Amino acid sequence: MKDSPQQDDSQNKQGTWRQAVVSFVLSALLVLAFRWIVFEPYVIPSGSMMPTLLELDYIYVNKFAYGLRVPFSNRWLFERSGPERCDVVVFRSQTEPGIFVIKRVIGLPGEKVDLYPDGRIRINGRPLATSLKDEGDEFQTLSEDCGNGTAHDIRVEISRQAIPLEADTDDSPEYSPEYSVVVPEGQYAMFGDNRHQSADSRVWGTLPRQDFLGEALGIWLSCEEGLPSLQRVCNPSTMRWHRIFNRLSRASDAAAETVSDKSSR
Repeated sequence: MKDSPQQDDSQNKQGTWRQAVVSFVLSALLVLAFRWIVFEPYVIPSGSMMPTLLELDYIYVNKFAYGLRVPFSNRWLFERSGPERCDVVVFRSQTEPGIFVIKRVIGLPGEKVDLYPDGRIRINGRPLATSLKDEGDEFQTLSEDCGNGTAHDIRVEISRQAIPLEADTDDSPEYSPEYSVVVPEGQYAMFGDNRHQSADSRVWGTLPRQDFLGEALGIWLSCEEGLPSLQRVCNPSTMRWHRIFNRLSRASDAAAETVSDKSSR
């Protein structure tokens, strides 16, 4: 006995709904897996990483950069090498549970880090070289060389500069660190690029590796202002178009470029 047309339509509709539900669930699982394992977006909430990152820069973070983590825990399924000096890293706040923070890796395990009042840094007694890029009424922008093939800009207050940039500070009694630490094994010293306006390792100490969430790779959206009712949501009328798709370089990339440049000469 054949089914009636009404029964055929009902079965077809049920099959279509089942396919739609399965497709939706699978898509949601793929998105969640992608965010857990590979990339996740974050928004910059403050100016502590100026001039590299501005408030309301939207960044994408490689969560696989340093290994694969057990979901919703601090345990690693497996770990990869790194981080390297001057990587920009997103991690769990050391003072506010549930909050994510972004800073730059400066001190590696076992190193002695000295941060001076003018914002400049020494690693094991050797300075990270700086040069002046721009100067305003209150702030200077300096280029800071990481010593591993990368450099980045930092922002410092002119009023905190007791010693000229070009001066030899080795024998100056006025030039002594305001923060010093020998970084423990398995931990890192983290600082903001806005060197005098950043709550970082000077406030909460060195950062355990298990609190790293991933490496910031670049900017995918940037706005001057948020929406009136949702301050962390981009206001499309204030887009900073020149910042979109800006990439944050890392040491391994710079090393590869150096090799490529040498081989092409």
